Amino acid sequence: MRISQATTGILLGLGGVIALCSMDATVKGVGATIPTLQIVTIRYFGAALWLAMFIFATRRAWPQRKNFHRHALRGALFAITATLFFYGATHLPLAVASALGLSAPIYVSLLGVVFLGERLTAGVLIAIALGISGALIIVFAGEPVETLGGSDWMAWAAGIGAPISYAIILVLLKKHSADEHPTSITMAQSIVAGTLTLPLAIAGYVPPSPVAWGQLALIGLLGALGILMIVGGLKRVSASVFSVVDYSSLLWAAALGFVFYAEVPKPEIWLGGALIVAACAMGMRVARAQAGTAG
Repeated sequence: MRISQATTGILLGLGGVIALCSMDATVKGVGATIPTLQIVTIRYFGAALWLAMFIFATRRAWPQRKNFHRHALRGALFAITATLFFYGATHLPLAVASALGLSAPIYVSLLGVVFLGERLTAGVLIAIALGISGALIIVFAGEPVETLGGSDWMAWAAGIGAPISYAIILVLLKKHSADEHPTSITMAQSIVAGTLTLPLAIAGYVPPSPVAWGQLALIGLLGALGILMIVGGLKRVSASVFSVVDYSSLLWAAALGFVFYAEVPKPEIWLGGALIVAACAMGMRVARAQAGTAG
Protein backbone atom coordinates (compact mmCIF):
# COMPACT_ATOMS: atom_id res chain seq x y z
CA MET A 1 0.00 0.00 0.00
CA ARG A 2 1.38 3.38 -1.00
CA ILE A 3 1.86 5.90 1.80
CA SER A 4 0.46 9.35 1.00
CA GLN A 5 2.61 12.46 1.10
CA ALA A 6 0.65 13.80 4.06
CA THR A 7 1.17 10.59 6.06
CA THR A 8 4.87 10.63 5.18
CA GLY A 9 5.10 14.21 6.42
CA ILE A 10 3.45 13.34 9.74
CA LEU A 11 5.67 10.27 10.20
CA LEU A 12 8.80 12.29 9.44
CA GLY A 13 7.66 14.86 11.97
CA LEU A 14 7.13 12.19 14.61
CA GLY A 15 10.55 10.74 13.84
CA GLY A 16 12.12 14.17 14.21
CA VAL A 17 10.40 14.77 17.54
CA ILE A 18 11.53 11.36 18.84
CA ALA A 19 15.12 12.04 17.74
CA LEU A 20 15.17 15.43 19.47
CA CYS A 21 13.62 13.98 22.64
CA SER A 22 16.32 11.30 22.60
CA MET A 23 18.87 14.07 22.23
CA ASP A 24 17.40 15.84 25.27
CA ALA A 25 17.60 12.62 27.28
CA THR A 26 21.27 12.30 26.33
CA VAL A 27 21.85 15.94 27.28
CA LYS A 28 20.36 15.23 30.70
CA GLY A 29 22.90 12.46 31.22
CA VAL A 30 25.93 14.52 30.22
CA GLY A 31 24.68 17.82 31.66
CA ALA A 32 25.85 16.97 35.17
CA THR A 33 29.50 17.34 34.14
CA ILE A 34 29.47 19.62 31.06
CA PRO A 35 28.23 23.27 31.01
CA THR A 36 25.05 23.87 29.04
CA LEU A 37 26.49 26.31 26.50
CA GLN A 38 29.34 23.91 25.80
CA ILE A 39 26.79 21.18 25.08
CA VAL A 40 24.80 23.52 22.84
CA THR A 41 27.89 24.47 20.83
CA ILE A 42 29.07 20.89 20.39
CA ARG A 43 25.52 19.85 19.52
CA TYR A 44 25.43 22.28 16.58
CA PHE A 45 28.97 21.68 15.36
CA GLY A 46 28.50 17.93 15.81
CA ALA A 47 25.34 18.04 13.71
CA ALA A 48 27.15 20.02 11.02
CA LEU A 49 29.98 17.46 10.96
CA TRP A 50 27.61 14.48 10.64
CA LEU A 51 25.71 16.23 7.85
CA ALA A 52 28.91 17.19 6.02
CA MET A 53 29.98 13.54 5.99
CA PHE A 54 26.53 12.53 4.74
CA ILE A 55 26.60 15.11 1.94
CA PHE A 56 30.10 14.03 0.92
CA ALA A 57 29.20 10.33 0.93
CA THR A 58 25.95 10.74 -1.01
CA ARG A 59 27.22 13.55 -3.27
CA ARG A 60 24.28 15.77 -2.45
CA ALA A 61 24.32 19.53 -2.92
CA TRP A 62 26.24 21.64 -0.41
CA PRO A 63 24.62 24.76 1.11
CA GLN A 64 24.04 27.40 -1.53
CA ARG A 65 26.02 30.61 -1.14
CA LYS A 66 23.13 32.65 -2.52
CA ASN A 67 21.02 31.53 0.46
CA PHE A 68 23.60 32.50 3.08
CA HIS A 69 21.35 35.24 4.48
CA ARG A 70 18.64 32.63 5.08
CA HIS A 71 21.04 30.28 6.84
CA ALA A 72 22.44 33.11 8.95
CA LEU A 73 18.94 34.18 10.01
CA ARG A 74 17.85 30.68 11.02
CA GLY A 75 21.17 29.91 12.72
CA ALA A 76 20.94 33.10 14.77
CA LEU A 77 17.37 32.23 15.74
CA PHE A 78 18.47 28.74 16.81
CA ALA A 79 21.16 30.27 19.03
CA ILE A 80 18.68 32.79 20.47
CA THR A 81 16.06 30.10 21.10
CA ALA A 82 18.52 27.90 22.99
CA THR A 83 19.74 30.85 25.07
CA LEU A 84 16.20 32.00 25.93
CA PHE A 85 15.04 28.50 26.83
CA PHE A 86 17.98 27.75 29.11
CA TYR A 87 17.77 31.15 30.82
CA GLY A 88 14.05 30.74 31.44
CA ALA A 89 14.44 27.16 32.65
CA THR A 90 17.18 28.27 35.05
CA HIS A 91 15.24 31.14 36.66
CA LEU A 92 11.69 29.74 36.48
CA PRO A 93 10.33 26.40 37.72
CA LEU A 94 10.90 23.82 35.01
CA ALA A 95 7.16 23.02 34.86
CA VAL A 96 6.37 26.67 34.14
CA ALA A 97 9.11 26.93 31.50
CA SER A 98 7.81 23.74 29.86
CA ALA A 99 4.23 25.00 29.91
CA LEU A 100 5.29 28.24 28.24
CA GLY A 101 7.17 26.23 25.62
CA LEU A 102 4.00 24.35 24.71
CA SER A 103 2.59 27.54 23.20
CA ALA A 104 4.92 27.22 20.18
CA PRO A 105 2.40 25.31 17.98
CA ILE A 106 -0.12 28.13 18.46
CA TYR A 107 2.39 30.65 17.14
CA VAL A 108 3.32 28.29 14.29
CA SER A 109 -0.31 28.03 13.20
CA LEU A 110 -0.86 31.79 13.38
CA LEU A 111 2.41 32.59 11.59
CA GLY A 112 1.59 29.99 8.94
CA VAL A 113 -1.70 31.76 8.25
CA VAL A 114 -0.12 35.24 8.14
CA PHE A 115 3.12 34.55 6.25
CA LEU A 116 2.48 31.33 4.32
CA GLY A 117 -1.16 31.90 3.41
CA GLU A 118 -2.27 28.64 5.03
CA ARG A 119 -5.88 28.01 5.99
CA LEU A 120 -6.68 27.75 9.68
CA THR A 121 -9.49 25.19 9.45
CA ALA A 122 -11.80 24.02 12.20
CA GLY A 123 -10.02 20.65 12.23
CA VAL A 124 -6.66 22.28 12.88
CA LEU A 125 -8.14 24.43 15.66
CA ILE A 126 -9.67 21.37 17.33
CA ALA A 127 -6.40 19.44 17.02
CA ILE A 128 -4.47 22.33 18.57
CA ALA A 129 -7.00 22.59 21.40
CA LEU A 130 -6.70 18.85 22.11
CA GLY A 131 -2.92 19.08 22.10
CA ILE A 132 -2.88 22.05 24.45
CA SER A 133 -5.35 20.35 26.79
CA GLY A 134 -3.30 17.17 26.92
CA ALA A 135 -0.06 19.04 27.50
CA LEU A 136 -1.56 21.17 30.28
CA ILE A 137 -2.96 18.08 32.01
CA ILE A 138 0.49 16.49 31.96
CA VAL A 139 2.19 19.61 33.33
CA PHE A 140 -0.35 20.87 35.85
CA ALA A 141 -2.64 17.98 36.87
CA GLY A 142 -0.16 16.66 39.42
CA GLU A 143 1.17 18.51 42.43
CA PRO A 144 0.57 22.29 42.57
CA VAL A 145 3.27 24.35 40.89
CA GLU A 146 4.89 27.12 42.91
CA THR A 147 6.27 29.88 40.74
CA LEU A 148 9.72 31.00 41.87
CA GLY A 149 11.46 34.18 40.85
CA GLY A 150 8.20 35.70 39.61
CA SER A 151 9.65 39.21 39.99
CA ASP A 152 12.39 38.44 37.47
CA TRP A 153 10.82 39.94 34.35
CA MET A 154 13.78 38.84 32.24
CA ALA A 155 13.12 35.20 33.13
CA TRP A 156 9.46 35.53 32.18
CA ALA A 157 10.39 37.34 28.96
CA ALA A 158 12.83 34.53 28.11
CA GLY A 159 10.24 31.85 28.88
CA ILE A 160 7.68 33.55 26.64
CA GLY A 161 10.16 34.48 23.93
CA ALA A 162 11.66 31.00 23.44
CA PRO A 163 8.54 29.38 21.90
CA ILE A 164 7.94 32.45 19.74
CA SER A 165 11.49 32.24 18.39
CA TYR A 166 11.11 28.48 17.83
CA ALA A 167 7.83 29.01 15.98
CA ILE A 168 9.49 31.54 13.67
CA ILE A 169 12.21 28.97 12.94
CA LEU A 170 9.65 26.33 11.94
CA VAL A 171 7.83 28.73 9.63
CA LEU A 172 11.13 29.80 8.04
CA LEU A 173 12.08 26.15 7.57
CA LYS A 174 8.76 25.53 5.85
CA LYS A 175 9.36 28.45 3.49
CA HIS A 176 13.08 27.91 2.83
CA SER A 177 12.82 24.15 2.24
CA ALA A 178 10.93 24.76 -1.01
CA ASP A 179 14.09 25.34 -3.08
CA GLU A 180 16.95 23.75 -1.11
CA HIS A 181 17.56 20.25 0.23
CA PRO A 182 16.91 19.70 3.97
CA THR A 183 20.43 18.35 4.48
CA SER A 184 22.19 21.49 3.27
CA ILE A 185 19.71 23.72 5.11
CA THR A 186 20.30 21.93 8.41
CA MET A 187 24.07 21.87 7.99
CA ALA A 188 24.33 25.59 7.23
CA GLN A 189 22.17 26.76 10.12
CA SER A 190 24.01 24.43 12.52
CA ILE A 191 27.36 26.00 11.57
CA VAL A 192 25.97 29.49 12.17
CA ALA A 193 24.41 28.59 15.53
CA GLY A 194 27.57 26.82 16.71
CA THR A 195 29.75 29.75 15.69
CA LEU A 196 27.56 32.23 17.57
CA THR A 197 27.63 30.22 20.82
CA LEU A 198 31.31 29.23 20.57
CA PRO A 199 32.77 32.24 22.47
CA LEU A 200 30.55 31.59 25.51
CA ALA A 201 31.38 27.88 25.40
CA ILE A 202 35.11 28.59 25.37
CA ALA A 203 34.78 30.91 28.36
CA GLY A 204 33.40 28.10 30.54
CA TYR A 205 35.07 25.11 28.87
CA VAL A 206 35.30 21.85 30.82
CA PRO A 207 37.29 18.93 29.26
CA PRO A 208 34.83 16.07 28.58
CA SER A 209 35.62 12.52 29.69
CA PRO A 210 35.85 9.76 27.03
CA VAL A 211 32.29 8.68 27.89
CA ALA A 212 31.07 12.27 27.66
CA TRP A 213 32.67 12.64 24.23
CA GLY A 214 30.66 9.64 23.04
CA GLN A 215 27.48 11.18 24.44
CA LEU A 216 28.28 14.52 22.80
CA ALA A 217 28.80 12.79 19.44
CA LEU A 218 25.41 11.10 19.87
CA ILE A 219 23.84 14.47 20.71
CA GLY A 220 25.15 15.92 17.45
CA LEU A 221 23.88 12.94 15.44
CA LEU A 222 20.41 12.97 17.01
CA GLY A 223 20.16 16.73 16.61
CA ALA A 224 21.04 16.47 12.93
CA LEU A 225 18.58 13.62 12.30
CA GLY A 226 15.82 15.37 14.24
CA ILE A 227 15.98 18.66 12.37
CA LEU A 228 16.50 16.84 9.07
CA MET A 229 13.28 14.85 9.51
CA ILE A 230 11.38 17.92 10.70
CA VAL A 231 12.40 19.85 7.58
CA GLY A 232 11.37 16.85 5.46
CA GLY A 233 8.00 16.78 7.19
CA LEU A 234 7.45 20.50 6.68
CA LYS A 235 7.95 20.01 2.94
CA ARG A 236 4.94 17.68 2.85
CA VAL A 237 2.32 19.15 5.20
CA SER A 238 1.27 22.62 6.28
CA ALA A 239 2.98 24.26 9.24
CA SER A 240 -0.38 24.40 11.05
CA VAL A 241 -0.92 20.64 10.79
CA PHE A 242 2.72 19.85 11.50
CA SER A 243 2.68 21.92 14.71
CA VAL A 244 0.24 19.49 16.32
CA VAL A 245 2.82 16.68 16.12
CA ASP A 246 5.13 18.68 18.39
CA TYR A 247 2.86 17.96 21.37
CA SER A 248 3.81 14.28 21.21
CA SER A 249 7.23 15.25 22.59
CA LEU A 250 5.81 15.04 26.11
CA LEU A 251 4.94 11.38 25.54
CA TRP A 252 8.38 10.49 24.23
CA ALA A 253 10.07 12.46 27.00
CA ALA A 254 8.06 10.57 29.61
CA ALA A 255 8.96 7.22 28.05
CA LEU A 256 12.67 8.04 27.84
CA GLY A 257 12.66 9.35 31.41
CA PHE A 258 11.15 6.07 32.60
CA VAL A 259 13.57 3.86 30.65
CA PHE A 260 16.82 5.71 31.38
CA TYR A 261 16.18 7.65 34.60
CA ALA A 262 13.50 5.59 36.41
CA GLU A 263 11.05 8.50 36.27
CA VAL A 264 7.69 6.74 36.66
CA PRO A 265 4.93 8.40 34.60
CA LYS A 266 1.95 9.50 36.69
CA PRO A 267 -1.73 9.02 35.72
CA GLU A 268 -1.92 12.51 34.23
CA ILE A 269 0.74 11.45 31.71
CA TRP A 270 -1.60 8.80 30.30
CA LEU A 271 -4.68 11.05 30.31
CA GLY A 272 -2.87 13.93 28.68
CA GLY A 273 -1.11 11.52 26.35
CA ALA A 274 -4.42 10.16 25.08
CA LEU A 275 -5.47 13.69 24.12
CA ILE A 276 -2.13 14.30 22.40
CA VAL A 277 -2.47 11.09 20.39
CA ALA A 278 -5.99 12.18 19.40
CA ALA A 279 -4.60 15.57 18.34
CA CYS A 280 -1.95 13.93 16.16
CA ALA A 281 -4.54 11.62 14.59
CA MET A 282 -6.80 14.56 13.79
CA GLY A 283 -3.84 16.48 12.38
CA MET A 284 -3.09 13.56 10.06
CA ARG A 285 -6.71 13.50 8.86
CA VAL A 286 -6.63 17.24 8.18
CA ALA A 287 -3.37 16.85 6.25
CA ARG A 288 -4.88 14.10 4.09
CA ALA A 289 -7.99 16.19 3.46
CA GLN A 290 -5.90 19.20 2.44
CA ALA A 291 -3.78 17.02 0.14
CA GLY A 292 -6.94 15.60 -1.46
CA THR A 293 -8.38 19.07 -2.00
CA ALA A 294 -5.12 20.29 -3.54
CA GLY A 295 -5.08 17.29 -5.88
